Amino acid sequence: MSLLQQFKEMIPYGVRKSLLDLARPDRPGIGPVLRGMNRDMSTIFDIGANVGDVSLQMLYYFPKASVYSFEPCSETYDLLVRKIAEAGYSDRSHTFKHGFFDETKKAALNITSFHGANSMLDISEEYHRANPHIAKVRTEEISLVRLDDFVEQQGLRHIDLVKIDVEGVEQQILRGGAKTFSTMVDTVIVEISFVRNPRESGEFVRLFQLMHEYGFAPSQFYDVEHVNGDAKWKLAQVDCVFRRF
Repeated sequence: MSLLQQFKEMIPYGVRKSLLDLARPDRPGIGPVLRGMNRDMSTIFDIGANVGDVSLQMLYYFPKASVYSFEPCSETYDLLVRKIAEAGYSDRSHTFKHGFFDETKKAALNITSFHGANSMLDISEEYHRANPHIAKVRTEEISLVRLDDFVEQQGLRHIDLVKIDVEGVEQQILRGGAKTFSTMVDTVIVEISFVRNPRESGEFVRLFQLMHEYGFAPSQFYDVEHVNGDAKWKLAQVDCVFRRF
């Protein structure tokens, strides 16, 4: 760890985030999006929490909220738990080492050279062209459950915000949580990839249609990423905020 990183880690997480908000209030990313939302949220889900960066921001921006973080990969899950504990948010954090799907089962997760690209899907040709630096390293068996079953088991009645970043299996999660999304959720943030699945498959169209069926419409797009050097298909992925209409 560099001296700069060591100095950074000495500053409490909340202080670092406050300084960043003052210095760069309109920076790219989910931070300014969360900062603009109602601070009185009480229940938040981070599906595909990875190493916990977004979960930490949720715990910081919504001081009354319990944040449920879900990460099936062993290595990133351990880091998620550690980072939340080090930031002092363990009392409002609930972490779970499993993912969501449209059925309860075991499945193979493709672990890649970049933890943010771990996915149940193989690296497609188009994804590789857009991200030539990312390669598959190994696979890990993970546990998957239906969101509706989990919510019922936890006895939850309302969820203010759900973030989904799952590298191509968004629809399976949404279908496994049909009741939850249709009746209990106010806002959903989804990372939508145009390179994980073939563009001609129309997966992105079905995702928007499914969200509409559940009672949501797009409210905001941010973090638009483009494919470098591709003159025809520029759009690689975008994050979308859906709100209930």
